[in-house]
Amino acid sequence: MRRESWLPAAPESAPQARALVRDAAGELRLDGTTTWDLMLATTEAVANAIEHGRPCDARGIFLRVESQGDEICVEVQDCGGCFPISAPTRKPESQGGRGMPLIAAIMDRLEILPDTGRTRVRFEKRVAAA
Repeated sequence: MRRESWLPAAPESAPQARALVRDAAGELRLDGTTTWDLMLATTEAVANAIEHGRPCDARGIFLRVESQGDEICVEVQDCGGCFPISAPTRKPESQGGRGMPLIAAIMDRLEILPDTGRTRVRFEKRVAAA
């Protein structure tokens, strides 16, 4: 199973991303907790791409969900380079900065893959065979 989509670099993309992940999880017959964790991690990654990244021209932000053996993998890509050491934010002081640690806590693997002019955030969750 593999699903891909380009989403606008705007807040309304978060529910679209969650729906894509929810549909993929349903197709794989994942349990509710695993589905919720995947949707939450995806929301955080998409929010970071919107706030800290840049859209890939008119296409926006790229989202891929795929199953590989006993894992489901989600990748979010923007074209803003990689996270700076101190990422600028529009949030009030002491709010924010918890997305990546949250993803790391609920997923089995998290990678932030800098590339020339792009950032790919990829995370995986091991799942039981359906």
